Amino acid sequence: MRAMTPLAFSPPPVSAVPEEARVLLKAARLWVMLARSGRSARPPLAALLGPAASRFALFMDAVVVAWHDPFTTFPPCSCNISPDEHCLLNMLALAEADMEPQFHDCLHDMLPLPERDRLWKAATRLMA
Repeated sequence: MRAMTPLAFSPPPVSAVPEEARVLLKAARLWVMLARSGRSARPPLAALLGPAASRFALFMDAVVVAWHDPFTTFPPCSCNISPDEHCLLNMLALAEADMEPQFHDCLHDMLPLPERDRLWKAATRLMA
């Protein structure tokens, strides 16, 4: 049996994720920061994501409704990724790869099937 280390369970640093994932991470952090202050994220998201901005906003709406605890993001300048952000990036990567069973496995312990289905649909629309 191999020894497990805490690093094996930590999200990677921002610098270790692909550029597309960094843009989506920046968009998520921006969306959460603006939503918490009661401001619309759509104009800044449009500048960042172009035509995908409205699909991203719908995806984030689905995420915060599904999550039982407040969705946690780190500040926009953070070089670390929060566990919720890591989960979000995994969801989007699995949706882009059309890996629905793995998507459900990733969220199985956290969310019931109807919530996972809503997130799958929103994620696949975004990543299409």
